[in-house]
Amino acid sequence: KVNLHKYAIDVYFIYLIIYKPSISMKMKKIKIYLLMLLFSQPIFAQNQEVVYENIFLVPEKNNEALLVEGVKAHNQEYHSEGETRASLYSVLIGPHSGQYVWLNGPMTLSDYDNFPDENHLADWQKNVRSYISSEEVKMAKLNWEASYTPPSWGSPKYLLWRTFKIKQDMDSYGKVLDAVTKIGETLSEMNAENPRRVYESVFRSENREDITLVYPFKSFTRFSNGNGLPDNFQSKYDKINGYGSFKRDIGNVITKYTNGWYDEVLMLVE
Repeated sequence: KVNLHKYAIDVYFIYLIIYKPSISMKMKKIKIYLLMLLFSQPIFAQNQEVVYENIFLVPEKNNEALLVEGVKAHNQEYHSEGETRASLYSVLIGPHSGQYVWLNGPMTLSDYDNFPDENHLADWQKNVRSYISSEEVKMAKLNWEASYTPPSWGSPKYLLWRTFKIKQDMDSYGKVLDAVTKIGETLSEMNAENPRRVYESVFRSENREDITLVYPFKSFTRFSNGNGLPDNFQSKYDKINGYGSFKRDIGNVITKYTNGWYDEVLMLVE
């Protein structure tokens, strides 16, 4: 069994642990703890299957505070031990703005064969479903090859999710995945400072929004001179891969094989 604390220095995506009221004084001294390793120096060996469950929660506005407290209580009771942890994000920008995202992982697909027991489901009903109008479940699998993971990064408060709207024909998915893989390879060649993970939907969505790039960030100033990638990334890509290669490998592919993309910004709920 892996000792999570061993990775406390190298981990670059940490979550706030949810303490019970009885240890609230300790919480003042230890606010940040490893809760989930979505962007960490991986506990799972590289290329081992890593899956996250994402549940979008639409709050009843009059009960929003109760929802947040209910999710924290549920997580503390059922998702605060072991390698798989859960956390809550609010969606600040994008199509799901005003909603929350409950993230559960990392796990493997075989973990889904162990369905929550009656008490677990009853607690979700009481503490979560009582305060929402709807929920939408997605499962996302990490693509190691397409991702870029520097050895350490810190503790970001925000996530940028960039989702492609892939065309429905047979060739488009593979072409887009190849393009984002080439970006990851170039980030590695550059020794870029910031990570970028690539997640694929386990089950195909109706609108083919099945490849999402995830950029953790600490401040919105990150976007003063860029869109998530390093400054002047296009020229650096061309320098590494040959003049005009960014347009050929990335720009033309995204134009031809997608109907564009959209961004969402998530903030960790403390």
